[in-house]
Amino acid sequence: MAVPYKLVKSNGNVPNDAKMRVVVDLYPTVDMELMGRHIEKATALTVADLIGAFEAVKVELADQLMLGNRVHLPGLGYFWPAVKGELYEDPKTHRFRLRNPYVRTVNFRPEKALMQLLEATEFENRTYLEKAYDRPSAEDIEAALKRLFADADYIFIGDLQSELGLSKSAAYRLARRLEAEGRLYNAGSTYRKMYRKGETK
Repeated sequence: MAVPYKLVKSNGNVPNDAKMRVVVDLYPTVDMELMGRHIEKATALTVADLIGAFEAVKVELADQLMLGNRVHLPGLGYFWPAVKGELYEDPKTHRFRLRNPYVRTVNFRPEKALMQLLEATEFENRTYLEKAYDRPSAEDIEAALKRLFADADYIFIGDLQSELGLSKSAAYRLARRLEAEGRLYNAGSTYRKMYRKGETK
C-alpha cells in the first residue's frame, strides 16, 4: 500500500515561489491494538504484553519529560517538551518571567534508523483521481442522510462512502464536517466511529 498525496495550490510564502505544495491524504488513524495484532503474528509477544509495555513506557516517558529531560528511544527517536506561558516583565526587577507555564506539546525527532526504514515507502499521486462526486452538493448529502437513517439508527463511514460514491478520504472529511456542524454525533469510539443523527439539520 502506498502513501496517498495531492498537489494543491500554494498560498503565502513558499520556497522558490513554488506554485504547488504536497499534502498527504492520510488514511484513518491506526491504534495500538491493530498494530499489536500485527506484531503478535510476527513475534512471540501478545497484544496484552505490548499494550502493557507501551503503557509503562508512556508513564515513564511522561515522568522523564516532567523532570525536564530529553528522552531517547533507540531506533525510534528523541522526545522533549515544548513550554509555553504568559511572558511578562517584573516591574521591580525588570526581568522577564513566565506566568502559568505549561507543556504546549511534545516535540519528536526521528532517529536515523527509523528514517532508513521509511526509505522503502511508496507513494501515490491522487491529485487528479478525486472526481467531482467527491464533492457532493448539500442536497445530495441531505438526501443520503435521510435514506441512511430511514433504515438504521446508526451509520458508519463506509455507509457515507457507498451512498454518495465517495473516496475513503472524502468520506472521512465529510463525516468530520457533519460532526462539527452537529448533524452527526459519534456514539462510538475515536477509532471506531459509529454515528447517530445529530440534533441540528
